[in-house]
Amino acid sequence: MIITVTLNPAIDQTIEIDGLHVGDTNRVLANRWDIGGKGINVARALKELGYEPLAAGFAPGAMGRMIEDQLFDSGIGCEFVSVPGETRTNITILDRGNHRHTALAAPGPSVTPEASHALSTQLARRLRPGSWLVLAGSVPPPGEPTLYAELVGLAARHECYTAVDADGSVVQRLLELGARPTLLKINEQELERLMGAPMRSEEAVWAAAEWLRGRGLRDVVVTRGAAGAVAVTAEGRFRATPPPVEVVSALGAGDGFLAGLLLGLVRTSDWGYALRLAGACGAAVCCAIGPGCRAVEVHALLVGARVEPLGEPVAVLS
Repeated sequence: MIITVTLNPAIDQTIEIDGLHVGDTNRVLANRWDIGGKGINVARALKELGYEPLAAGFAPGAMGRMIEDQLFDSGIGCEFVSVPGETRTNITILDRGNHRHTALAAPGPSVTPEASHALSTQLARRLRPGSWLVLAGSVPPPGEPTLYAELVGLAARHECYTAVDADGSVVQRLLELGARPTLLKINEQELERLMGAPMRSEEAVWAAAEWLRGRGLRDVVVTRGAAGAVAVTAEGRFRATPPPVEVVSALGAGDGFLAGLLLGLVRTSDWGYALRLAGACGAAVCCAIGPGCRAVEVHALLVGARVEPLGEPVAVLS
């Protein structure tokens, strides 16, 4: 089973314009609302690809009930913990002219220790040896990722794998707390914030990924947008190149990538296939309007995804 956890869900408003003019009036071409949060996006992509995930996390206020209703309507099983406050609203400005998006991310309501305990208890009933627990996205205020660290430990005690997809500051704190997820998926910008240095070359990305694996992470995958991804894993090092596509919006592409990666590993344990499927899923999201993908496009793009094995990883101890 793959269980996705979204601690800080959102209602995502996407405003499409043609050329962002700062300090001036911008005409809106389209305005769309979607339920969101990285874990929720991963669950939806898995469902589209024919897998039955379980979506879990916190669901604040009336908007939280709406998120649950939409997931159920989509045939996705979910078990969220209701918390006080209201689900945050994020605003994304998508510039059609250059396909770039600017995000305005709200913090979301804080979560009590009692709610965190309820989520941990709920997940413990679901975890089985060999399951994947996906911890994706931001942490509710005050932003202390202690619960992520606790859930990594909970999964380990149940002989489960964990995948973390979060910003660099969250990953840094997890390492400080001694949490070692099985798989870290991080994009290049998040990696720069984690390392405190720009990633000006592929060699710099490889070095950072090797360093992270040397800190006790089994697998590290860094996504680099159109440049693809690099992976340092227990099976070796890989360079992945996505299929070429005309980008409509890259919003949610990393979540699609993670869904494809995990599904590939669950189905085959083959990192080459998993990275190809991940690249196809991420590319399919880039072709879509909204954060999701269509299975037919994923399968069509799979033939254009490339993965190059580069030998065994070199673990660098901290």
